[in-house]
Amino acid sequence: MTDLICGSIISLIFLLFFIIAEICYRKGLNVEITRKFVHFAGAFVTIIFPFIFKTHWAVLILAVLFCGVMLITKKTGTLQSVHAVERKSYGAIYHPIAIYICFVYSQFLHQPWFYVISILILAVSDAFAALVGKNYGMNEYIVEVGSKKTMEGSFTFFLTSFLITHLILLLTTTVGKVESVLVALLIAIIITIFESVSLKGADNLFIPIGTMFILSKNIQPTVEGITFQLVVLIAFLISYLVIMLPYKRIGFSGVVLLGLINYIIWTLLGNIYAATLAIFSLLCAKTDIILNYDCDEADAYRVRPIFYILTVPVACAFLGNFIGAKIIYPFITSIICEGFIIKTKFFNGNLNKGLWVTSVISLIVLGASYVFIR
Repeated sequence: MTDLICGSIISLIFLLFFIIAEICYRKGLNVEITRKFVHFAGAFVTIIFPFIFKTHWAVLILAVLFCGVMLITKKTGTLQSVHAVERKSYGAIYHPIAIYICFVYSQFLHQPWFYVISILILAVSDAFAALVGKNYGMNEYIVEVGSKKTMEGSFTFFLTSFLITHLILLLTTTVGKVESVLVALLIAIIITIFESVSLKGADNLFIPIGTMFILSKNIQPTVEGITFQLVVLIAFLISYLVIMLPYKRIGFSGVVLLGLINYIIWTLLGNIYAATLAIFSLLCAKTDIILNYDCDEADAYRVRPIFYILTVPVACAFLGNFIGAKIIYPFITSIICEGFIIKTKFFNGNLNKGLWVTSVISLIVLGASYVFIR
């Protein structure tokens, strides 16, 4: 069966899902249920992509079409069975982008089951976490001002992510039993944190891509190697919570995100880079050198500003895998720029503008490092 025929069938199936969801919504079913139905049912269709499509072009066309439909229906106020949620979310647009990236990545690695794991975690774990959190969640925590999640929902996400990863690795790959347990535990911890701090549907992007990346780094895992990664990850998280949280300059969700990002920096670039970010974080938390204000509730610095502040350093970390040691210059420059922007309140606290300035300066420094430093 050709890619064209398969793509046409997939398109008709998704059209059917939309029609069913819209009918159910108009009959009074809650939008959260109809939205999850499309998300859940669609995932079980998209997991077969590596086994039916020979090239990425068909998946790219489907992703573009799906994004187009989501954007048009959102602008026109139609397809309320997906869009009529109270919170602002771009998850329906992020989802097809993540599917395409994971598909291409899995083709490059020749690991179709990695793609299946990534998409299933997003569909199954996210759906079960939402179900448990909304119906049985008693212990809430603040992600951002006006955004809360529950410990019960997050634990459900962790447990289902662990089981999905472990079982599929065990049944479809040559990874050993102990190794698959450890890899599944590493993925479950990291992806649960991603899910717990994601805003505006960003988990639809970060969860599958993050899962794919971790799996790609552990194609042939060893017990010693994965155990060491787990120990370092847990050490980063505990250290950040113990050292930074009592000062209440950065909220709980922001501190956890900082710990995870520092682990990612360590994984990608090594000790010097991780130490640089750790020093920057400690200066923010414990002194007035960068953050010179009092904030009892730490509402000003949680997930969103941490994301803005560290987007460029994390991007540098990923680039460092390809261009080598010269990445140290834009990496450190971006951190210094962000510190200056925060300290001086250069854009009246608008970290989004600060991100663009930091990006441009870091790119200039990156170019200069190639020209003048051999």
